[in-house]
Amino acid sequence: MEKIHTHNSTRTTGNTGHFTIYEENPVYKKEITQKSPLQADDSDSTSYDAFGHENEDNFPDGGLRAWLVVVGVFAGLMTGLGVMDTMSSIQLYVSKHQLVNEKISTISWTFSLYMFTNLSMGVISGPIFDIYGIKKILIIGMILNCGGLYATAFSTKLWHFILSFGICTGTGSGIMLTPLVGVVNHWFLKRRGWANGIAGTGAVSGVYFPIMLRSLYPKLGYTKSMVILASICVILSIISLLLVKDRCETLHAENSNLDKRERLIDAFKHMVNFKNFKERRYLYLTLGMFFDEFSTILVITYIATYGTVRNLSESTGYLTVTIMNAAGILGKILPLFLSDYIGRFNVMIMIAVFMVISIFAIWLPYYSEAGYFIFAAFYGFGFGATIAITPVLIAQISPTKEFGSRFATSYFIVAFGNLIAMPIGSQFINEETVTNYNHMIIFAGATMVIGSCFIISSRVSIVGWRWCYA
Repeated sequence: MEKIHTHNSTRTTGNTGHFTIYEENPVYKKEITQKSPLQADDSDSTSYDAFGHENEDNFPDGGLRAWLVVVGVFAGLMTGLGVMDTMSSIQLYVSKHQLVNEKISTISWTFSLYMFTNLSMGVISGPIFDIYGIKKILIIGMILNCGGLYATAFSTKLWHFILSFGICTGTGSGIMLTPLVGVVNHWFLKRRGWANGIAGTGAVSGVYFPIMLRSLYPKLGYTKSMVILASICVILSIISLLLVKDRCETLHAENSNLDKRERLIDAFKHMVNFKNFKERRYLYLTLGMFFDEFSTILVITYIATYGTVRNLSESTGYLTVTIMNAAGILGKILPLFLSDYIGRFNVMIMIAVFMVISIFAIWLPYYSEAGYFIFAAFYGFGFGATIAITPVLIAQISPTKEFGSRFATSYFIVAFGNLIAMPIGSQFINEETVTNYNHMIIFAGATMVIGSCFIISSRVSIVGWRWCYA
């Protein structure tokens, strides 16, 4: 084998099935040697090692402390993913009351801004988490998240909601998300899918919160109902903060003699590291996530208001959101448990195809109210699985110590899709007719098809077209 070294890159000649990465930066140099999935022998399904880039001895893969971290992440995600899953219930209420005189396309900017800040703030919290650990950055995120919810409770005008929910709550939740998702990977490797699946069921609050708000709105009014929601999130945040613990010192032992400030400054210089996109598998995965999230945000945002054009009651809209989120709990557990046995990319592709079929075969034809509920359950299952398995896919093709920055880089790109998805989608439905909604549904399905194709391309770039663990 002949190796030709250049700055920040390596070229390998000869069909050896291995590659060497020499990476230089102002703070430290490192060398990683591992199997190349791109050069694997297609006839040998065992030539791809999903864990080859990690030292398995560094991960407990279980034990009391590891599972307490999972419980802590579970509580933390109840405040983040739970509120995200409740977003359509909040939008449905304020669009009929506080913002009744605003167009849907105008209101949508508040919630698209929430999704953008939610997903893009990882570029800040990711490097801080990788270097300093989880506690400090988590406190900042929780204060902003809960404070924004309290402010949302007292909002009455569009710009109030933009500042309180769109910016403050979204930023806080976004700062929390990357560390919470990443810290599970500090403790698990081979059982990572299962552990992340259990932690991801923190989104169970997305089932309870809409039901709670639906019950409290008529009795206590909007403001007191949202104050109760914010207070619950405060309690959950405290529980999460007490239980989570990172293992940065162990995983970053080779960098222990380096100044953390210098490492952080260097990390922020490469905050959005576009060099990662030289890896085809990472590039295709990010593009797949972009289009999948683009489609998903349209569905979960407008599925409740769709009921109104079918002459269904407002309470039916809340029920639909509840069904979707309840199915999402199973989606966060069963597919990830399966992924540890047949491969994470394989499961993700199955889920993406399942979601495409549910859009075109169930939602678009709209057979009846029962069919509407069935779609909500099927799509919710797929949506829950997608949210839970995406971080595991990134972790599979990333060294654990670089997960935060690589996860954040991907979601920084995905965030722009979320920023424009709802305003674009709302242009289809401004007149709020069945035909308009059908056009939006077709658009959502088409973007999901594109996303699925990129996910398949990512898998093919790793192991080719053969069936194997991937």
